[in-house]
Order: sequence, then C-alpha cells, then structure tokens
Amino acid sequence: MTMVIAVIVLLSAVSCTQQPSMSTAQFVHLPTAGWTASVPLSFSPHYGDSTVAYDLKLAVRHNNSYRYSNLSLVVDIFADDSSRDRKTIDLTLADEYGNWTSGGFGALYQAMVPLVTGVPPDKASKVVVWQAMAGCDTLSGVVDMGIIVSPNE
Repeated sequence: MTMVIAVIVLLSAVSCTQQPSMSTAQFVHLPTAGWTASVPLSFSPHYGDSTVAYDLKLAVRHNNSYRYSNLSLVVDIFADDSSRDRKTIDLTLADEYGNWTSGGFGALYQAMVPLVTGVPPDKASKVVVWQAMAGCDTLSGVVDMGIIVSPNE
C-alpha cells in the first residue's frame, strides 16, 4: 500500500511540472533562379511562452551548385518597439580545399549560426535577412533559409 501511495505522489508531482517549450523552425524556399540581393527574407518567430527567454539560430540549406566558400548576410532583428539590432554574418560553408563544412549528405547541406541568445519574445518579433555577397546581385545554390527558435537553457 505504501508503494502505491508513493507512485501516486510521484506521478502527481511530475504531472504538475511545467513542460519546457519545444523548438520551432520556419523556413523559406528560395527560387531556383536565385536569391536577388534586393529581396529580403522575412520571418516572424513563433514563441510558445512569452515569459521564457529564447535562442534564435539562422539555418541555411545549400546544394552542390553553390559557387562560394562563404555566405555573407545582413540580419535585422526587430523588437516590438520597432528598435533594430543589425548583425553582419559571414558564414563559412567550405574549407580551404573546397570541402563543405556544413552538415548533410548527398547534394543538400545545412549550416547554422546563432543570432541571439536568451532573448525575450518582445525583443525579437521579426527577423529580416538580406543577401550581402559582394558583386553578386543574384545568388544561386542556396535552397532554403530559416530560423530556429529554442527555449534558452
């Protein structure tokens, strides 16, 4: 009987604890013809709990036809009050020998870079990503761009 009571108490305690919010991802598929430098990608992150701090990562999926070893981006993170945090990112996608450093297999690879850590939802309500490759108006080989939102642990 004591064992049954102990199990009931344990299950009650576990069921009352708040489960952490899950990670969410949002991706945009880029045109096969390429990503034009004058066309930004816009994301509205989804948060499970407005009282939790979150980490945001930028994810880039590219294929074997990508011609460069890096990817230069400008990322604007907007808060609810319209203030902006601008970041310049130079993401390395290949080593000095031309081997892809991103994860994946076959012809599709994914690289990620942290954007912000431990940010409340009202400080990152919109993320805008600009292609910023010097001398390249239309960039081909980038298949998808996305953001991943995870609770800060």
